[in-house]
Amino acid sequence: MITSFITNAAPPSSCADFFRAGHFFGTPSLRLLAATILLVAPAFAEQGTPKGQKETYDWVVPMRALAREFKGDDGKVLRLGDSITYANPSSAFLRYGKERTPEQLAVCRWMKADGRDKSSGVWLSINDQPGGRSHTAASGVTTAQFLAGGKGGLPKLDDLIRDHNPQIACVLLGTNDANARQTPETFAKNLAAIVAKLLANKTIPVLTTVPPLRGKTDLVRQYNDAIWKLAAEHKLPVVDYHGEIIARRANDWDGTLISRDGVHPSAGETAGPATEANLSQCGYLLFGWATLNKLVEIKREVIDRKN
Repeated sequence: MITSFITNAAPPSSCADFFRAGHFFGTPSLRLLAATILLVAPAFAEQGTPKGQKETYDWVVPMRALAREFKGDDGKVLRLGDSITYANPSSAFLRYGKERTPEQLAVCRWMKADGRDKSSGVWLSINDQPGGRSHTAASGVTTAQFLAGGKGGLPKLDDLIRDHNPQIACVLLGTNDANARQTPETFAKNLAAIVAKLLANKTIPVLTTVPPLRGKTDLVRQYNDAIWKLAAEHKLPVVDYHGEIIARRANDWDGTLISRDGVHPSAGETAGPATEANLSQCGYLLFGWATLNKLVEIKREVIDRKN
């Protein structure tokens, strides 16, 4: 006589019912099999795909050489910028992003992204200071003001570099230059001066393209052309934030990935998960995710292989 191991029970209506009913876990062998299935099951939702422009030059080898000369704390990553960087939502994915990949999580730990003191460059970028600023970013600041200091009490760039000695510096400036209608030439000259000071400190500069700005499409394009030209000249890594936005919202970024003020990225699911649907709706998530992807690449290809 054949005896079923499922006794005194109606057949489950589905596999899920079967598991919930406990039938599957009736023997040690089957429990071990179940545990194996759970371990190999996907742990993360599928993230979106980078869509911005990639560098057409080799930046890895020059940045390795720079990293070998750096003298300072490993993992100190500064975020230099204006209100886009200063806003808390800009760093949400770095600090507590949902369903980050193991590599993303490792880099976030390495850079102390969720730290709450000056050892964390992320904390320095969002910690409120008098005058509408943090330690490394200020509302309304232009490239010229970032160099000179003083905007809301923000220290000048020389002092920021001296005080914090970053291994990597992510730079997003230009929105306020465009609002002040600075010429592309002036913007490029100031950004080049910022890059020169970072390179002199043996800091890896990561340039971020300026996001779309209502009513200034052509000027922003010229600024971003200048960013790419400067990056190619010095063989620098680039976060093409503008390209990530346009690839997803070429005709309707205003009011979606850029908020209704026409200037700042939109909020929403700022901590993710970074699914393609969320990346197409939340400008701050897209910013944090694109930045983290580039930092993962720099850590893997430059920092970990500099020797």
